[in-house]
Amino acid sequence: MPVSMVTRVLLITLQIIGFYCSNSRRVIERIKYLETRINTESQFRDEEYGYIIDRLDEIDKRLNASTEQRVSFVNSDQKTSDVSTETVDHLRKDFTRIRTAFREEKSETARIRREIPKIENDLTAVKHDLEYYCTMNLNKTDELISRVEESDVERKTDMEMTIEEIYGVKSALENSINNTSILVGQEFKGTAEEIEESIQRTVKKEFKIMEDNTKQEIADTKAKVEIIEILVSQLSAHLGHLFGYYSCLGMLRSGVYKTRMGLEVYCDQTTDGGGWLVFQRRQSGEVDFYRNWTEYRNGFGDLNGDFWLGNEHLSILTAKGDHELRIDMEDFDGNKAYAKYSKFKVYPEEDKYKLEVSGYSGNAGDSLGYHNGMAFSTFDNDKSGHCAKSYHGAWWYKSCHYSHLNGQYFDIPGKSDAKGISWWYWKNNHYCLKSVEMKFR
Repeated sequence: MPVSMVTRVLLITLQIIGFYCSNSRRVIERIKYLETRINTESQFRDEEYGYIIDRLDEIDKRLNASTEQRVSFVNSDQKTSDVSTETVDHLRKDFTRIRTAFREEKSETARIRREIPKIENDLTAVKHDLEYYCTMNLNKTDELISRVEESDVERKTDMEMTIEEIYGVKSALENSINNTSILVGQEFKGTAEEIEESIQRTVKKEFKIMEDNTKQEIADTKAKVEIIEILVSQLSAHLGHLFGYYSCLGMLRSGVYKTRMGLEVYCDQTTDGGGWLVFQRRQSGEVDFYRNWTEYRNGFGDLNGDFWLGNEHLSILTAKGDHELRIDMEDFDGNKAYAKYSKFKVYPEEDKYKLEVSGYSGNAGDSLGYHNGMAFSTFDNDKSGHCAKSYHGAWWYKSCHYSHLNGQYFDIPGKSDAKGISWWYWKNNHYCLKSVEMKFR
């Protein structure tokens, strides 16, 4: 209700109180009754709005799920389904338009809900003012009654007209509040049902079109999808540049990307929120990890298979900012575990590629914390004295290890060997793992 309307109600009510303060108790009781009624109606409105919001949220979830299903449908192998890229694009635009309209309606509902308590607060304030005014003037009841009795017919007529006006305003106000609640509820229920029916009609129509497509259209669609995937990859590369020289945070999917410095890296966008730059992977044993200092400095292997990114690259990539480390591992029975560290850094070569790691969490146990602060060792540059040669690997050895992820790959289920790829605190022994992946972000 506009402020002018509240002011008008207040002024007219005060006029009535000025002449009929002898009936102040009845006026106060009437106002309390109206307040109780408004509060009750507010409760009903809140319940109705809650129903509307829940209904709209449900539709929003269906919209998102439907959109993701369409995108998955286009990107998947379409040997048995017919699809038109133009139709899918049109469908996506329809869903976007419907979702936008829904969110605007939802925002408008929230705004209306914020306005109604203001109206109720205004009425409550009027009631408090009236109650205070009447309480202060109860002792003047007789005097006011005498003044009323001495008033002429014209005065009484004016007062009666004023009383009719205030009751008219009150009735209009109550009707306005009730109608607002009812109309808003009906409008949004109708909108929700209309959106849901539109979705169902659109989905049925589009699936019908998909079923009527020819094999040639499928082939054309697959070709277009491949082009789209290429464009997405290019877009991912550009996004990667926006997020910095080396970060994987801007990439759209997992895969190999090239940094501005020309270094190719593998980005994991599926594990724990994505954004991980993988720098070590062991999964097949096809790549020998018993290498010398230079090879570990420069890196070796295949980014899509087994590889070590290179200590020099690690020292550059982790030199600035804070980085977290994650290590995912799997045994030969299909069991998986991980270790995560909130701080990770590899120092430059002049510091022998020293490891800094702390802040463990995960379910594999902390088998790397023991190696914190240690220099990297290879068989031809062993800072530990003998560990690299003795255990056929390269690592941040101490004396010698509780983790040994660059050890020898044994494709033998259940084998336990300190020379193998092991993580002591997961198995409480030197169990040789089937696969392991080290990554940071």
